[in-house]
Amino acid sequence: MCYTVSMEKKTVKRAHIGRDTLFTRNKGRKPFALDILFLSLKLLLVAVLIVGMAGVGLGYGVLKAYIDTAPVFDIAQLTKSDRTSYLYDMNGNELMSISAIEYRDWVDLEDIPEMLRNAFISVEDVRFYKHSGVDFKRLFSAALEILGNSNSSGGSTITQQLIKNKVLGAERTYKRKIQEAFLALQCEKVMEKDDILEAYLNDIYLGGSNYGVKTAARDYFGKELNELSIRECALIAGLTQNPYRYNPRLNYYWEIYGRDPDAYEKYTVARTNTVLSRMYENDKITREQYLSALNETLTINPYSENSRMYDYAYFVEYCIDDVLTHWMEQDHVVNNAQNRAIYENRLRTGGYRIYTTLDPNVQETVQSEITNWDGYPQLADMSQNVITEVISDSITIETIEPQAAAVVIDQYTGEIRAIIGGRTEPLIRKGLNRATQSYVEVGSSIKPLSIYGAALDNGASPATIVANTTGRIEGWGGDKGYPEGGLAKKHFGPVTLRYGIKESLNVVAARLLFSKYVGVEQSVEYMKRLGIPESQLNPDGPGLALGTSGITPLQMCAAYAAIANNGYYIKPLSFTKVTDNAGNVVLNANIIRGSQQKVYTDAATPYLLVDMLKDAIENGTGSNAKIPGYEVAGKTGTNADYASVFFAGMTCKYTAVVWIGHDYPVNKLVTGSSGGAYAAVLWNRFMSKLMEGEESKPIINENEATLGLVQRTVCPISGKLVTDACVHYRNSNKDFNKYKSVTDWFSYANVPTEPCDMHLTLSICKQSGAIAGANCNPEDVEQRTFVLLRPGNQFYDLEDSVLNQLFGNTWVRTDRSTSQFILEFPVCTIDTSLDALKEKGEALIRSVEALLSEEGRVPEDRAAYLGMLIETMQKASDSEEYRKAYDALLQEYNRLIAEPEA
Repeated sequence: MCYTVSMEKKTVKRAHIGRDTLFTRNKGRKPFALDILFLSLKLLLVAVLIVGMAGVGLGYGVLKAYIDTAPVFDIAQLTKSDRTSYLYDMNGNELMSISAIEYRDWVDLEDIPEMLRNAFISVEDVRFYKHSGVDFKRLFSAALEILGNSNSSGGSTITQQLIKNKVLGAERTYKRKIQEAFLALQCEKVMEKDDILEAYLNDIYLGGSNYGVKTAARDYFGKELNELSIRECALIAGLTQNPYRYNPRLNYYWEIYGRDPDAYEKYTVARTNTVLSRMYENDKITREQYLSALNETLTINPYSENSRMYDYAYFVEYCIDDVLTHWMEQDHVVNNAQNRAIYENRLRTGGYRIYTTLDPNVQETVQSEITNWDGYPQLADMSQNVITEVISDSITIETIEPQAAAVVIDQYTGEIRAIIGGRTEPLIRKGLNRATQSYVEVGSSIKPLSIYGAALDNGASPATIVANTTGRIEGWGGDKGYPEGGLAKKHFGPVTLRYGIKESLNVVAARLLFSKYVGVEQSVEYMKRLGIPESQLNPDGPGLALGTSGITPLQMCAAYAAIANNGYYIKPLSFTKVTDNAGNVVLNANIIRGSQQKVYTDAATPYLLVDMLKDAIENGTGSNAKIPGYEVAGKTGTNADYASVFFAGMTCKYTAVVWIGHDYPVNKLVTGSSGGAYAAVLWNRFMSKLMEGEESKPIINENEATLGLVQRTVCPISGKLVTDACVHYRNSNKDFNKYKSVTDWFSYANVPTEPCDMHLTLSICKQSGAIAGANCNPEDVEQRTFVLLRPGNQFYDLEDSVLNQLFGNTWVRTDRSTSQFILEFPVCTIDTSLDALKEKGEALIRSVEALLSEEGRVPEDRAAYLGMLIETMQKASDSEEYRKAYDALLQEYNRLIAEPEA
């Protein structure tokens, strides 16, 4: 309904009144109370003026500071640019233009229907062609509406909105609003109104993944701009206030997208009608057009057509983020959303060239293997194997679980060759990249980084002995005081570091962490040197020894690459350089990286660590990663409760990692899943293909001699030089067969020089259990080896039951040196020679004969047996035979005298 409002102009005539008739002098005295009142009012007015002037001064200072810190206005940030930016692969081949990453399709203003322009102006900035960038009248009106608690339509002009979107970002602060107004005024001094409107209509966010009116028209209605109806123009213009709430697709197809059934009428229709009303009120459409548009029914596409993805999306999207991060860092600009938007727009429109480190062959090979592998572990709860999500760009996607991620790095350059952020190519732009954005628990894969490398660098060797047993570990915490896992009988007992890493024994890593070789602070320091921020680490036993800290696959890959690079960490980058449109280098990867960071003090540490990790592949948990003809070193990882599995490995050409798990860690893999059974297998599938045709070389091209390494054979319990006592201990009892001597590499500075002092072999008299004396019969003497446990030794404080499991009855706790122990050991005083034994035998014979002389005391058959034993003993020719007969006679005699007389 149209209303016409008319107002009659009234002329007010004022009669001239003389001064003398208007004012008369007051000749009476003013009352005292009035004097006081007027004086108070004068003083109050003066005070208000003083405070006001101070406030104005302060306000001016703040205002000036805000304006002085505003970004420099650059018209190129707002207008269409023919300087398209491109990305290139490692071989210099063009990959794509950066503008293809967002749905932006620039259209000149003359090709934007006037009706659509008017719709935006009517609802967003009706005085657009009249103000100079800031509509002070509208701003004042909006302030009054806010003070009156009414719904304000806001005071920002189209120019201000363009400045906010393209230059300042969406931060809601007074500082941003002041800078926005200042830059808007500047903008209108150098740009025509139509150019500003053109930039605005091509940049404005309109819901889903749509930027600009052309993409919105195609996405929602499947139409070109010149095909839009008045109502369709109004709908698009209405989206600017709240693109998500008013989104026509999400609201109309509410069943698909999980919206309120009334959302379309409540939000989209109502907002569209508001725009139409504003257009009519501002004479942009006629009454007939208005009424017709109110009753028009729109056809909206149920699904977005903006779903075609560009190639290598996981890598490309990370690369752009990587460039932005280092560009801002180089310019000493705070990395926040506002500044990032500015730099991203500059990168997209400035004619830059990004030379990436991407190897398309590597990326395609790894993605293909990850996508097509049919060996993924099942979930403990198979109802969680598909996640259905409605994405904000109106796309519904189904994610298969468990998911996977992988990264491949050239360890000798630090260049990233492939980034795989999921089992399949992404369906949406700028979605989750699990390789770079997921902070996963890597399980035992953390051990070489946080524990073993540090231990080797601080004096340990692959042959260093650790007690893989139950028993509280000081510093570990928890009810039991030590971690679970790896304590099966075949592993239980003293083991070497090489064995511990090969079999992924948790207790070994835990004891090392809290030993003199590492310590929590040292462990964290080594992780920092390997590129893992301290903020991501849990500085405790589980976080450092079991891998419960959250680390991205990319960070893990770069850390392992440092080991393969002979212990030098190289910052992983996805680009080699970025040039501007004139060919000048804006970013140089070599300058960003600086010099390589030396991780380990001892040059032999990375060599020994790789050697141990090779053993973990050849004979340990990572055997499924073997590639015939090539050196492979690596470590498996299985997260607690089977939440995920991990594998990190290296060859002479690449370092790569694989993660497999559910996007929501609460959903576990099936019990028994392991890094060796799954992640190592998947790693092998793509790495085998990547290594085809490559020359077989060592991972670290060094040798033991140049590194100052020497080989020694040591005791498997003490870790000191092996002695005859160590060998005798192993050979003396089948239970000790697993305690074999260990031959391994040692750095020259830490090579063992002392013989084992834990094993001691003594000649013991069988009769007394003491050291055999001079009178002991040689045939009664045996060689017995003891295990001496002294204070400070890692076995000393273990419970007796554990020591019995390890050493039987051969262990002794003592604080004595070996010589003192021998000196204080009792010596046998029993004479066990044959002559002494015969004297005892004759005495026994006399006792037996006395018993036989008692009439009726011994039955005939038993008397005959006694006689035979006496005769055998008397005829014995050696002490062993004599002793057997003596023992038999003594046993029978004792039995007879113990029986009651008949």
